[in-house]
Amino acid sequence: MKSWRSLSTKTGRTTSTTSAAILLVVLCAVLTLGWAAGCEETGSESTTESVTSSTVEGASQAGDITAFVNEEIKAGSAIIVVRALQPTFQPAMPTQRLSAETPTAPGAGESFYQAYVRVQNTGVKPLRVDPRHFACALGNAVVPVDPTRSGPLPRSLLRNASLDLVLTFAGPAGFEPMLVYEPPWYKGVITVKATTPAESTTTTKSE
Repeated sequence: MKSWRSLSTKTGRTTSTTSAAILLVVLCAVLTLGWAAGCEETGSESTTESVTSSTVEGASQAGDITAFVNEEIKAGSAIIVVRALQPTFQPAMPTQRLSAETPTAPGAGESFYQAYVRVQNTGVKPLRVDPRHFACALGNAVVPVDPTRSGPLPRSLLRNASLDLVLTFAGPAGFEPMLVYEPPWYKGVITVKATTPAESTTTTKSE
């Protein structure tokens, strides 16, 4: 017959072993839950960051914009500045033209109008700039660019890159030109007037 001391020793060992096993299981469960919670929190943070970034990138300014020469226009991720917009008898020729064909003289009652434009991309995505997306409003008429006197060729601008454009239009003479820009990456029409209201008032008073 086994002694009480022997039974007591075995029971103590069994109890200790069982307690250690239970403690190990509880510790593993706590660590697993903590790890899962940490992963879930990290995942939610990264998701929030990606959504915020996407929202900022996608929340481009939209709507029609009216500005004047030498004003900085912010449209989406682009900054546009029209440095000059005026009629001219002898338009300047860009270094690189849209068309290599020989330029033709304006018809009877027509004149040249020319604009100098700079477009800069401040966004992450490349920005396509094409001189053909510009037009000129002359009274009730809207005329496209003259490809033999406008340039350079279309380009995709990387971030912080800019492009200087020389845009020439041939249309009815005697009008104050208004530049119209409708790029495919902007939801709206951008119009630039040659003179500000203050300049128009001054001119009227002087006359």
